[in-house]
Amino acid sequence: MAACRASTLCGGTFRSGLPALWRLRNMEPIGNGIANPLYYKSTYAALPDDYNCKVELAMTSDGKTIVCYHPSVEVPYEHTKPLPQKDPLTSHTQTHELVLKARLNEVKAKPEPTKEELSKMFYTTKHQWYPVGQYHRRRMKKDPPKDR
Repeated sequence: MAACRASTLCGGTFRSGLPALWRLRNMEPIGNGIANPLYYKSTYAALPDDYNCKVELAMTSDGKTIVCYHPSVEVPYEHTKPLPQKDPLTSHTQTHELVLKARLNEVKAKPEPTKEELSKMFYTTKHQWYPVGQYHRRRMKKDPPKDR
């Protein structure tokens, strides 16, 4: 158990990435050969008296846990102001829906040749330019015979 805890406290990256002298100088002995890195320690500074916060710090009876109580501060209504309400008709913020509509209008605005123009261009009938449904496409022969 002790060896496992030591390996988790000073893991492989902590051990391999730093020189041995630095590791020994910056470790605190806990007991049973386990070393605790000093960078886990935190500091506490008292808040000034005029600070607008009622923070209470306490330690449990076993000394293992620090408890911090910080209630929400009451703000008078006179010191607040309402959030600005944007008018959806005059605001220029683009929503996802507006962006999609604009892109759809761009796609629709492209001129495309009609089916008659395509049939004249490629010397085919107009029927080849209409979409064929999945029902009919499944029933087509896979390898139709060549025309000539």
